[in-house]
Amino acid sequence: LAAPGASENFVTFPGNDLPGVYGAGAVQTLMNVYGIKPGQSVLMIGSGNIGLIVSYQLMQAGVQVKAVIEGLPNIGGYLVHASKIARAGVPILTRHTILEATGENQVTGAVISKIDENWQPVKNSEQKIECDTICLAVGLTPLTEMLWQAGCQMNFVPELGGQVAWHDELMMTSIPGIFTAGDVTGIEEASTAMLEGELAGLGAVKYLKGDSKELQCRIDDTACRLAGLRAGPFGQKAREGKCKLVECRIKTV
Repeated sequence: LAAPGASENFVTFPGNDLPGVYGAGAVQTLMNVYGIKPGQSVLMIGSGNIGLIVSYQLMQAGVQVKAVIEGLPNIGGYLVHASKIARAGVPILTRHTILEATGENQVTGAVISKIDENWQPVKNSEQKIECDTICLAVGLTPLTEMLWQAGCQMNFVPELGGQVAWHDELMMTSIPGIFTAGDVTGIEEASTAMLEGELAGLGAVKYLKGDSKELQCRIDDTACRLAGLRAGPFGQKAREGKCKLVECRIKTV
């Protein structure tokens, strides 16, 4: 069962190699595992659920979140997460990007700007934000190297985050006996990844020991719960991506 997860995406800008520039996953590890605050004041790049949730976690830890900026015209995450930090007075600036991180030996601030519909900076819209930490929450990419090496059929599906391995309804890849689950099959929520892992485990049992009425009941129940998680508007991309993946296999058989 291959479930290596995903790697964090990065943003290219002057000063992005300064100490104080973190991925959101690194910030979560510092705080939740080691109990260490990454800094005292943070600029968050990205308003997806990860950016919004990590912003709230930073605030709970006593870190000031100066702003959350987002390149898209709308907030990417759930309104309930955005509302919590907005009520605390944190500005969420859509159609904005970071132009550079400032500082010599570490981050001391950032320059941000409005962007137009072509993602180009709007002239004279620059503003300086003083902060000692810049946190990047700009998406994830499936870690598929293991599945490539195993010879699994790979397909590029943008809705799932990039290259992913084809898999059937029980999460088995094109190589019999190799199962996969989680972000490596498509970038979704943690709850979805957990149910995919459960489904892959059940699929592996079926592959090794054969079918049974009890096993099939558990498979049906897990598949039903997984479909329920993807039923809402935030699951649309995943639904579309999984449908494309099914078509990819049909075309190559």
